[in-house]
Amino acid sequence: MNQIICTYSSSLEVRNKDFKKRNFYKIIFYILSMISFFSFLYYLYFRYSLYNLEKVSKGILNSFGITSLYKSDSTYNVNFVSSEISLKGHDNISVIGVLEIKKLDITYPILSDISKEALRISPCRFNGPMPNMPGNLCIAAHNYKNGTFFSNLSDLKNGDIITIYDRNGNSVQYVVYDVLNSNANDLSSTNQNTDNQKVITLVTCYTLDNNFRTIVKAKAI
Repeated sequence: MNQIICTYSSSLEVRNKDFKKRNFYKIIFYILSMISFFSFLYYLYFRYSLYNLEKVSKGILNSFGITSLYKSDSTYNVNFVSSEISLKGHDNISVIGVLEIKKLDITYPILSDISKEALRISPCRFNGPMPNMPGNLCIAAHNYKNGTFFSNLSDLKNGDIITIYDRNGNSVQYVVYDVLNSNANDLSSTNQNTDNQKVITLVTCYTLDNNFRTIVKAKAI
C-alpha cells in the first residue's frame, strides 16, 4: 500500500514539474513574442520618421527649386526654412545652397547652421565659408544606412564629382581626392588653410559608430 502511495506521489511530482516547465516555456514565448512585436513596431515607426524627414528635406528643396533659389542677382536673399519646421530655437537657419552627388543619387539643400534638429532634416554647414567661396566648406549629415543623407558616402572614390550650387546662381564641380575614416576627435580635416582654393569636406558617422567618422575631401575643378 505504501509503495502505491509513493509511486502515485512521485508521478504527481513529475506531472507538476512538467506543468511548471510548460508554463515557464509559455511565459518565455509570450515575452519574446511581445518583445519582437514591439521591436517591429518601433522599426516601422523609425522608418516612418525617416521617411517623413526625407519628405521635409525634399519639400524644402522643391519649394525653392534650382531656378528660383539661384538667381543671377547678388541682392537675392536666401529664403529661411519654413516656419512649419520646428528647429527648437534655431529659427535663423536658412538654405545656403544645394549639394548634389549623382553617383549616390542624392540632392539636398545645405542648411546654414548645425543643430541636432537641423541634422535630422538635411546636411548642415558646421565650419568654413559659404558655398563656392575660397576655404574649406565642411558639411555634416547623418548616416542612417538606408541610402538617404550621407549613408553611402564611403562609396565615393577619388575622381568622383560633387556639385555645389550656391545662392548667387553658380554651380561648381568638386573632384574627390581623399576618402578616409577618422577618429571623431580628429578635427584636422576641417583645417581652413587651403591656399585660397575652394575645398569641401563631407563628414558622417562611420556605419553606426559615433566614435569614428567617414570623411570625403574634394577640391574645385
